[in-house]
Amino acid sequence: THATLERAVNSETVRGLARRIESEYVEMPGLNVTLKQAQRLWTADPHTCQAVFDALVARGVLRVTTKGRFIRA
Repeated sequence: THATLERAVNSETVRGLARRIESEYVEMPGLNVTLKQAQRLWTADPHTCQAVFDALVARGVLRVTTKGRFIRA
């Protein structure tokens, strides 16, 4: 169905973006961005960006500072 296809595409988009963002953090260990900055930097809509960063935090790749910045864990 259309909904199933849309979820699959979105899921692949999230996984691809997560890999890209994780690579950027590896290449630039001092990288620290807010969610708004991440949306602009990686041209991601707010929902997708939040999903990606939530996943990276849950996996222990990133953590959130008290000021709302995402840094390497």
